[in-house]
Amino acid sequence: MTHPEARRTRLCVLTSVHPPFDTRVFHRQAKSMAAAGFDVLLIAPGAPAKPIDGVRFASLPTWGGRAGRPLRWPILFLKALRAKADVYHFHDPELLPWGLLLHWVTRKPVIYDAHEYLPEDIRQKHWIPGPLRRPLSTVAAFVERRIAAGLSAVVTVTPDMAERFSKVQRRTVLVRNFPPAPTEQPPAGERQPTVIYAGFMDAGRGLRILEDTARLVRESHAGAAFLILGPVEWHGMPPEAARRTKAEWEARGIRFLGVVPHAEIPGYLASATVGWLPLDPANENYVRAWPVKLAEYMMAALPIVASRLPIPGKVIDDEGCGFAVEPMSAPAHAAAIISLLDDPARAKAIGAAGRAAATRRYTWESEAQRLQTLYTDLARSW
Repeated sequence: MTHPEARRTRLCVLTSVHPPFDTRVFHRQAKSMAAAGFDVLLIAPGAPAKPIDGVRFASLPTWGGRAGRPLRWPILFLKALRAKADVYHFHDPELLPWGLLLHWVTRKPVIYDAHEYLPEDIRQKHWIPGPLRRPLSTVAAFVERRIAAGLSAVVTVTPDMAERFSKVQRRTVLVRNFPPAPTEQPPAGERQPTVIYAGFMDAGRGLRILEDTARLVRESHAGAAFLILGPVEWHGMPPEAARRTKAEWEARGIRFLGVVPHAEIPGYLASATVGWLPLDPANENYVRAWPVKLAEYMMAALPIVASRLPIPGKVIDDEGCGFAVEPMSAPAHAAAIISLLDDPARAKAIGAAGRAAATRRYTWESEAQRLQTLYTDLARSW
């Protein structure tokens, strides 16, 4: 996949929000482009001083939380100028004005990675006062379209999003966030009765029905455990739920492991029985998005129980890789999970079907090729 001209292409990846080892930013895009021969510099909050996997880093401050992010933007801009890159690629909507300025000042190609539905996302932000959400969403949609039209390209994560941006930016490229093709076979032994959720968890991602679902499952399978890999936000949940200790949750069969190193996630998936995706359709983002967890569960040969939303429902129906059930219904999710725990042979066959489909259609390698082609074309044309 490496080309002589790619070795001379300096790529600068920018984020003021994502951590330096974000799955899409670092593990998918930056690492694969470094492996393809690009000279990759990643500017991110709290980035390490030394290169990792061929990717060089420049760090931004991490202090200030959400309110402190604007203070990072001029620092990021100056570091981007010093990079003297051939192509710039930024990942946060808040950097749209800075990306356009960077394009004007450097006269180099600048790419916007639109991997969230910005207007819909704003309408779901609990920290924005309710009356302001819809007006801000409308303004943000207008600004995003106008600035995207003035940049060099837009990278999106779903066909629906690509169609939206292609109306204002002719160079719109779909680069889905699929996992790499597996290099090892799934374990042959019997898996433990574990339901796993990998990623950020909050009320709209299943936290609201987690306890009831676990209770119903454990009435049939007393040893079943629910494993939550990732950070948890308790907004919208009863205060007593957030105050429970780790031991109290584990007594209910639920283990919150927090952020797990990226390299350890496949091991957890390989030891589980069911991949869980309980998304709430009240969030417009979930209705439109292609959840990366779906492909990750399939690649790990996990049968899936998911809310019946358009994309997960279609994939599960087409590939026969699990059950799509009534969203936010603990009895419906529990019944599907119990059916898989009751019949390990069937669960294994369903998981194998998902893995075979993911290996054929949902791997990062083909996505990376499109991204590499975009970088090479842009570097040649400027």
